[in-house]
Amino acid sequence: MVKIAHVVTTLYEANATGWVTALAEDQLYRGCQVHLVVGRNASPQLMAEKRAQGFGIIQIPTLRKYVRPVQEIQALMDLYRLFRAERYDLVHTHLAKAGVIGRLAANLAGVPRVIHSVYGATFAPTQSWARRVLFRDLERLAGRATDAFIFVGKELEEAYCQAGVCPPGRGQVIYYGKDLSPFLALAGLSPEERLARRQALGLGEKDLVLGNVSRVVPWKGHDYAIDVVGALKESFPNLKLMIVGDAKTPSEIGFKERLMKKVRRLGLEEDIIFTGWVKDPARYFAAFDFYLLTSMPLEGVPGAIIEAALAGVPVVGFDCFGVREIPGVQATLVPPKDIRGLIAALREKLRYLANGQIHSSDNHHSTVQDQMRQQFDMGRMVRETWNVYQHSLGK
Repeated sequence: MVKIAHVVTTLYEANATGWVTALAEDQLYRGCQVHLVVGRNASPQLMAEKRAQGFGIIQIPTLRKYVRPVQEIQALMDLYRLFRAERYDLVHTHLAKAGVIGRLAANLAGVPRVIHSVYGATFAPTQSWARRVLFRDLERLAGRATDAFIFVGKELEEAYCQAGVCPPGRGQVIYYGKDLSPFLALAGLSPEERLARRQALGLGEKDLVLGNVSRVVPWKGHDYAIDVVGALKESFPNLKLMIVGDAKTPSEIGFKERLMKKVRRLGLEEDIIFTGWVKDPARYFAAFDFYLLTSMPLEGVPGAIIEAALAGVPVVGFDCFGVREIPGVQATLVPPKDIRGLIAALREKLRYLANGQIHSSDNHHSTVQDQMRQQFDMGRMVRETWNVYQHSLGK
């Protein structure tokens, strides 16, 4: 029986958790012994659910989402002791922080095989020089302890190879899987049906609606989104921004509170709507005129942009890894942090829309839908990941 540990910093209802548990469920079905090793920030309810499904759940309180140097050393030692005691055949790390600490600990403990999934870049041109170099060098160090890399996008893989993090031949692109059906259903909605969906959310027929669906964390760039609305509000009085998502950890909650104070200070309380976390965001996409992408270029392939492409919602925003890898996406992109460029691009699009010209989408065509289904199929993601395991284990 193969004994596997998946290491993640957080365990909440989120995309990354869904991908990790989908892999773990498949491995459990194949007869493997599977442990989920999670950090301090984890949902007790979700941990209980996974225990009931047959997973071993091991929580490491010193493993936190955000950087605290003393805690990182302790987390490294705690993971080292765990790996030495459990004697896993394979450790699979996910996300940035658990990826670096988990791989180093696995290497020190003598774990035979170590795999790392990269969902977004830890280093990017928008970071300060010192931070970017530090994170790149940490990734290089952890890369030496990595038998195989799994990247969720081609541009992401290229960035890691060019930075000397992933050696040639050791990486593979496996696009993550998503349930696309709620968004496929939106592509063919008539203008009348979209209006009804919009009105059900309390929006008016004349409102110009920007959408942003993401966790409320700094690198999603909500500060920029608020600035955009503030700059365009005088020209477009009916402009609205819907931020669909929420903060999870205490520091993220503090960030959201600062955003809401900024909204009040700018007098935009009626124009910027925080919905909080929603289980089914698809109904919001039916109300969006444009998706406002303000994320930093740390994404692998932005999940919300996949959903926007399927729903026929054009994207205006900062250039991110992976956007060009999405079939059928309609995107107008400016360099990251170019707030003036973003405002200018969006002003042109909104003026076009305000004059009664409706954007069109070809994403109801079966060819684009078939491409999306194949590229972002959960079953394909699970199978291809298992093949990486088999190759790594020499089976």
